[in-house]
Amino acid sequence: MGLSYKCHGTKYMNPSSWNGEITFLNRSTYIEVNISARGSTFHTLIGVHSYGKFLYVPNWGIGTELAELSDRFWNLERLTTVYPDISQVDAISIVDALVELSKHDYT
Repeated sequence: MGLSYKCHGTKYMNPSSWNGEITFLNRSTYIEVNISARGSTFHTLIGVHSYGKFLYVPNWGIGTELAELSDRFWNLERLTTVYPDISQVDAISIVDALVELSKHDYT
């Protein structure tokens, strides 16, 4: 099963929006998905721990705390601050996938 979603970049990006795809791999105490958009794929684990939520992208060396999945602003700021080498396009693709997941109550 998969979900398609829309990524919303800044007005200075070309294109300023693009499509993404979420493919579900596993769902237990966390969800495991592949997030794909604009030529990048992120094997991603999203879960809940005693103090909040987390995001882990093992093949990119990314692991960080999250706000609510729907909190696009905070999660984008967190991801780009903690991992300044991630491109804006990739960060937006991940964060907009989290927003899409929040609409379907996956965590």
